[in-house]
Amino acid sequence: MNVELDPIHFRQVLGQYPTGVAIVTAVSRSGEPIGMTVGSFSSVSLDPPLVAFMPDKNSTSWRALQDSGDRFCVNLLGADQENICRSVAVRKENKFADIAWRKSPQGSPLIVDSVAYIDCTIEAVHDVGDHNIVIGRVQDLAVENASYPLLFFRGGYGSFRPLSLAARDIDLLDQLRLIDFARPHMDELAHHFDSEVTVTTLLNDELVLAAAAGRARHQIVPRQVGQRERFRAPLGTVYAAWGEPALRERWIENSGQSATPEQIEEYRQIPDRVRDRGVAVSLVRKSPAPDGVSPARGAEAWYNPESLDGLEGFELRSVSAPVFDARGRVAFALTLWGTRGGPAARATVEEYIYRLLEACEAATKAVGEMTNRDIR
Repeated sequence: MNVELDPIHFRQVLGQYPTGVAIVTAVSRSGEPIGMTVGSFSSVSLDPPLVAFMPDKNSTSWRALQDSGDRFCVNLLGADQENICRSVAVRKENKFADIAWRKSPQGSPLIVDSVAYIDCTIEAVHDVGDHNIVIGRVQDLAVENASYPLLFFRGGYGSFRPLSLAARDIDLLDQLRLIDFARPHMDELAHHFDSEVTVTTLLNDELVLAAAAGRARHQIVPRQVGQRERFRAPLGTVYAAWGEPALRERWIENSGQSATPEQIEEYRQIPDRVRDRGVAVSLVRKSPAPDGVSPARGAEAWYNPESLDGLEGFELRSVSAPVFDARGRVAFALTLWGTRGGPAARATVEEYIYRLLEACEAATKAVGEMTNRDIR
């Protein structure tokens, strides 16, 4: 059945679905950078690695890209690059006159400070309606700037500002079900301190950042939900502190050859210290950085000190504590991130600890009630 649809109504309805904004670039046969703005970029296949975008057949920018050859680069724009998006979309010539770019591995324009790039060769072009579907085979790709992306939504530009995220890994489904019961307490904690609360789970020998709420004020690059780290000292102390002796030993052994005998001895004392205090505490001491080294790289981390006295010269990085299931096992760990730029006064650290433990206790109660129902 053929149905005639009003194009304006079609756009209005489809505009309720946000799309990312990308610029597809190439180099013309005369050596000039060319490109077009698209809101239809998508991944297609993992094996082989394929992506797609859908340009209007009548677009002069698309014709220029076709004429340039079989190479192109997709630049995923950041939230602060709306002006670049407009420049490329509006200008007919010299689109890159005021845009900073460098060559991608394949030689196409790579826009500086874009969120990511995907370097491709054309695999196929399909003729569909008033658009083409361009399939690209990925040759190279990387995250350039892990900031928030620029989105097109309801006829205008905006950005994605998540206050709550959860990993989608299939092997985390049981943990994510438990974490859902802690979300109200995470959100409240993040709002109170205007910071970020993250959830870490232990899966085999990996620490997985499973969920997050809020965002730390000092944070430049958002913590990546789904990110995995090896379970090793001094990371994941909460699990070592409340785990079986065998788990503690594995935590120490996984620290590898880089740990000195003195560090190993310190690691052996930390779990009991953390368990007695109820939380793991991470501090940062800013030391003078050598010439040419950024201040962040000149910072020295200090994990779980014996005393919370004499913290002058330090900043509070984070405090972490466990949430238990109905059997008394650590279901996951909550981490409340500090606000950088100020001293870690003992009163400040103690407030963070008190509030975190209060949230963990409430989450433990909610998780315990849920798991008790499952046990019955």
